[in-house]
Amino acid sequence: MRVTRQATASMVSTERPTIFVHLLPRLIPPGGLRGVMVVVVDVLRATTVMVHALAAGCQAVIPCGEIDEAKAIASRLPPGTALLAGERQGLPIPGFDLGNSPGDFTAEGCAGKTLVMTTTNGTRAILASLEAKRVSIASFANLTATVDAISVKFQRSDREPLHIVCAGTEGFISLEDSLLAGALTARLLVPPGRTEPDGHRLGNDEACIVLSEWLEVERSLRHRPLSRLLCLGRGGQNVQRIGRAGDIDDAAAFDRFSLVAELCQDRDPLRIVAV
Repeated sequence: MRVTRQATASMVSTERPTIFVHLLPRLIPPGGLRGVMVVVVDVLRATTVMVHALAAGCQAVIPCGEIDEAKAIASRLPPGTALLAGERQGLPIPGFDLGNSPGDFTAEGCAGKTLVMTTTNGTRAILASLEAKRVSIASFANLTATVDAISVKFQRSDREPLHIVCAGTEGFISLEDSLLAGALTARLLVPPGRTEPDGHRLGNDEACIVLSEWLEVERSLRHRPLSRLLCLGRGGQNVQRIGRAGDIDDAAAFDRFSLVAELCQDRDPLRIVAV
């Protein structure tokens, strides 16, 4: 009998909790997220912005794939409660309230508002993950809080696997997303005092790649700040090109917030909230 890689992964996940990493949404196997836990990451900049917005007082974030969809959803919300934000080619969308820069999401502008957001990569990665049972939104800004929340579910007796979905940049694998995926994997699989994970809990080669990448980077953080490394990737270069280098510093800041951001399980309407 021929056993596919996906079937093999499924069999492993029933024995012990495993982590799978998808470096781009289009690399997710068909049906691969059905009924599982997912973490979506888009460090530069959508998931970082969502965490900042929720921390600043937004009641919810509604992710949209297209500009017209975002405008239509915002128009149906009670007057004065919608905040339209997003980007195309990294730049703010004409007519929107805000772009895609974390530092622009302040308590003054966000308190009590619903953020309706569309971006080139991040919101689409979230929409590609809707078949999952639970979807968390991660950034370096809420890394520890996210790991703590996932750990409780990840170690339960039902042994559900965890899938990390990276948004990427313009259809290419991104340095910053793979680093956050590696940091999440390391925090979940490498016990304190050890340098190696249990290899049986790495569900695919991508999980092994990002974990190895992160463990190497983590050893050098005292000498080279994460922000300097993020500047080197395609996403970081794009952000610098549009004059928003400060966004990289915001995206590289660890644990600024203790909140956990999740897609509501009642998905009508679709919305991300702080839990």
